[in-house]
Amino acid sequence: MDMSDLSGKFLIAVPTLDDPNFRHTVILLCEHSREGAFGIILNRVLMNSFRPLLKAFDLTESMVDMPIHFGGPVRPEQGYVIYSPYDAKYGAVRVEGGLGVTTSKEILHDIAAGKGPKKYFFALGFAGWSSNQLEEELLLDSWLVGPVESALIFTVPLAERWKHAAKAIGVDLDRLVPRSGKA
Repeated sequence: MDMSDLSGKFLIAVPTLDDPNFRHTVILLCEHSREGAFGIILNRVLMNSFRPLLKAFDLTESMVDMPIHFGGPVRPEQGYVIYSPYDAKYGAVRVEGGLGVTTSKEILHDIAAGKGPKKYFFALGFAGWSSNQLEEELLLDSWLVGPVESALIFTVPLAERWKHAAKAIGVDLDRLVPRSGKA
């Protein structure tokens, strides 16, 4: 696997990853380059309802409600929407499988009005890695890498996403044995 660009992949935390921000997480890796990486955690909820924050997003009402997820520890005040199908009008980063990721308030206004994209996932904050940091974590076996599956983002229950993502690449996290010893 080419580790120089893992954009559009899932990062799946191994069971031994103890960082409280990333323990048992699945991350959509939106961008990855020599400069670093950017992703959104897909299986942590901050709030079950979007409605208490309507004013913060310049909204007075919403036809829909949605949970607010913890996207990661970086810039927790910034909102990110993963959505499908991709539409360039939201100034989005295009991700694998017809997904887009944007910080545009316009998409939140469209979702609230009931005329936004068919599928969406809203998070505050993101996960970020500096140059070579993610590659080092991969070499230390902190993460598994898997293909993006949009159903995981939009339909698989949050409590099942971590194991579901690993199972999709043939890994049973309950049976995964950490690497040890020296060769």
